[in-house]
Amino acid sequence: MIRERLVGAGLLAYPAEARERLGGEITGTVLDAGADSRRRLVRELADLVRLGLRARARVTATSGARRVIFDGLCLACVWLMLLDLSTLLAQRVRGMHDPLLAPASLVLLAVALSLALVGFDRLAGVAALAWIGARLPALVADTPGETAAVITVTVLTAGCFATLALAPRRRPRDLRRLAWMIVPVFLAAALGPPPWEQSPLLRAIVVVGALATAAYVLASFLTDPRTAIAAGAVLTTAADNHGAVNLLVIGILPLVATAATLRIRRLRRRAPI
Repeated sequence: MIRERLVGAGLLAYPAEARERLGGEITGTVLDAGADSRRRLVRELADLVRLGLRARARVTATSGARRVIFDGLCLACVWLMLLDLSTLLAQRVRGMHDPLLAPASLVLLAVALSLALVGFDRLAGVAALAWIGARLPALVADTPGETAAVITVTVLTAGCFATLALAPRRRPRDLRRLAWMIVPVFLAAALGPPPWEQSPLLRAIVVVGALATAAYVLASFLTDPRTAIAAGAVLTTAADNHGAVNLLVIGILPLVATAATLRIRRLRRRAPI
């Protein structure tokens, strides 16, 4: 039973279609090869993961660099909406009240995020653009000395949301993805109360989750740069009113996109499909 679970975990390295088509055959082969030796089983599992990552890289390469970059930007939109919703909900939990935290604005953002999670990217992009446009006057009024920085971040974020509306991802609809809506609720519960009232356990979970996400982004770049592009876009929108930092941060996304393009082209040359 434990060996079957290990093989099942190794199969996660393969694309979903390959798992459905070949999962049973691969599982039987690996279990038979490692039946008499733990060391042999470990080698078979390592080969299983290596071949699965190679297959995943081939699938990614068939999409082309342009589509991969667009998909990364669409994923960045989901992350941005998730972080914005988490931040706003945390401020509400802390007892803050201003036009940026109006219930209608929060509902519109939650609807946009839900649409993106389920797979209605185009509608989600339109809803997100409506949200960012509706809150811009209040945002500028709330930060009178930082208008230029606010406009810069808003333009960058709106560019991501426009990509979601104009170049949506090609993926099936799935209502089960709405389970990810628990993330902003959890973050608000963990970080919303004042620091002296926050649960050390919940904060530790947030830190571990952030570190795990960063590790996954770095580890997956060789096989699927979309998460790295999304992370680069999110960091790019973190530009603030510090001039030098602004220029440095805004340069992150172009660098990541260029590296991703080179990686996809190299994968296509190595493994034509």
